[in-house]
Amino acid sequence: MDIDVVIEGVSDAPVADVIKEKIRNVCRRIARPGEWSVLVSPSETRGQWDMGVRGPSGNHFASFDGRIDHLPDMIAERLRQFLERRSTSRIP
Repeated sequence: MDIDVVIEGVSDAPVADVIKEKIRNVCRRIARPGEWSVLVSPSETRGQWDMGVRGPSGNHFASFDGRIDHLPDMIAERLRQFLERRSTSRIP
């Protein structure tokens, strides 16, 4: 599973690095064929974050609120849920 990870709006480099590592760990555990990209950015709504996932089977978008120090775990969990749903569903 090839993955491109883009993190915007997280000025704390160690937190951004942990987010990237958690995304890659999830992708290693739930491998899906093809090229994938994950974009994490601040939402237009104060205190919220957006995550976009693009892959061969389509796009997924999630918004959630939380403190920046909770972002790595929240993002990993949302991505895991999305990939697990995709791996159990039939993709044309």
